[in-house]
Amino acid sequence: MKHLLLIFVASLALGASWPAIASASADKTTSARVTVNSDLGTDPVPPVDPDGSGNPFPGDPNDPNNPGTGSRGHLTLDYISNLKFQQRGVTGNFITATATNQRAFVQISDRRGTGTGWSLLLKPEPLVGQKDATSIEAATLSLGSAYFLASGANITKAPAFVAKSALPMNSYSLVARAQSVPGDRQGMGTWLLRLNTKSTDPTTLNVASSAVTTQQNYQGTLSWLLTDAPQ
Repeated sequence: MKHLLLIFVASLALGASWPAIASASADKTTSARVTVNSDLGTDPVPPVDPDGSGNPFPGDPNDPNNPGTGSRGHLTLDYISNLKFQQRGVTGNFITATATNQRAFVQISDRRGTGTGWSLLLKPEPLVGQKDATSIEAATLSLGSAYFLASGANITKAPAFVAKSALPMNSYSLVARAQSVPGDRQGMGTWLLRLNTKSTDPTTLNVASSAVTTQQNYQGTLSWLLTDAPQ
């Protein structure tokens, strides 16, 4: 087994609309009133460059032809990188493969305006051999060093990345969450979860060597789930 490819599939929850907000100011006998537009739109949010510049995403040579999810709504998964893995060696009873993408990220937009928070979960699906269609479930995924990066001027604090340990196959695990504590809102606006950011702590796939009986490429699916409440 020399190369592994994981394909991401997004699943998301719908949010609520932004409530109308009114404000007033006065200076002696002069007054003014303004009402903020209550509709922030539900069109797809294009992915931005994960370098923090806020510029349009230039693409990833390891993940070509990925324009984003095209999801519409007030709470959306806008972009999810397709990760490519390359085998690095065998440690004990496990084959270790690390992600090769240098611009891997997941982009989330919360345009609800409520600050009620959200949760991001991930379920790695079994790997499937591209020659003989054998299925491997004896594997785990470690996201490694990851962090959230703001896209533009966001009005709340960053969400929290919580997936510090290896994720098992075939079950959803909590990866990140935005809290809804009054006065300490998190995750409103557009945020990028950067993945595979350090060579010393990369995104890693560990596969039981006993489960690999044929040298071939394997492909799997990572199912992402965005829910409209923190866990």
